[in-house]
Amino acid sequence: MKKLSLAAVAATAALSLAGTASAQIVGVATTKGGATAQVSNAIAKVVSLKSDLELRTQVMGGTQQYIPVVNAGEIAFGLSNLPQYTMAKTGTGLSAGKKYDNLRIAATMMVFRVGPIVTRNSGINKLSDMRGKRAPAGFKASPLFNYIVGAFLANGNLTLEDTKKVPVIALRQHWSLFKQGKIDIIVGAVGTGVLKEINVAVKGGIKYLSLDASDPAVKRTVALYPGSYLKEVKPAKPLTGVLEPVNVLHFDYLLWTHKDASNETVYKVVKTMYENEKDLRSSSPLWRSHSSKRMSKDQGFEIHPGAMKFYKEVGAR
Repeated sequence: MKKLSLAAVAATAALSLAGTASAQIVGVATTKGGATAQVSNAIAKVVSLKSDLELRTQVMGGTQQYIPVVNAGEIAFGLSNLPQYTMAKTGTGLSAGKKYDNLRIAATMMVFRVGPIVTRNSGINKLSDMRGKRAPAGFKASPLFNYIVGAFLANGNLTLEDTKKVPVIALRQHWSLFKQGKIDIIVGAVGTGVLKEINVAVKGGIKYLSLDASDPAVKRTVALYPGSYLKEVKPAKPLTGVLEPVNVLHFDYLLWTHKDASNETVYKVVKTMYENEKDLRSSSPLWRSHSSKRMSKDQGFEIHPGAMKFYKEVGAR
């Protein structure tokens, strides 16, 4: 009996290994940490567990490093927010002078909400009050934030040149400088946990500044951060710094691929994501605003035919 039992175990193990070996391995480019890493890890886990694909994350130095790699078809998937994708497709902003024409959208995911934050006792009540104040600049490790800060200032009809520029390297460093009283404004995602810490660390606490929703102000804002839009957020217990209804930047997060990526592979990835919304949403608070119904959203750019095939089958397009 023991021999039969061991044989059965060996046979089961062999079948398991065979199944693993036969799984198609597909890469998704990502970053070492931050929101992008969390989102890509969740997708990789769900797709690998719920389909016959093995989706593996491939860490690179930043989104701008892997955009050309996916565009060349060397890695199947990448992900970013819509503004950065828009810059890549139009050859503007971070991708100035180079259009990445081979990129195609696979899925629209969650919505990110970010706004400008100051201390409550700063005397800064609108973005135009930032003239002559200390603003973060540089963001060598996270250059996209130059465009976000620039968009905030443009909303108030200012540029960085109208402020006292304080060199920063990354997002967390600029939060630290703010807590030390060395800069007057920071970028903060609505509802993120780090804001609770910052709120306690600075005298008097923090508050969001409301972006001007007038047409000229919105045009100036979106010109620097294309693909974003203004929308009101109302005060709620989890939303540190939202003391009154405020307009903040909203923008979607995307999974994208190469135009010649296998239709079958892309189909399977979006199908698995679509059918496992609950697993994605439970993976982290970042997925709170994700909905399978939004995955086929028209962003003004081409959707990969493999993804479009699935969306049409489920009546999403």
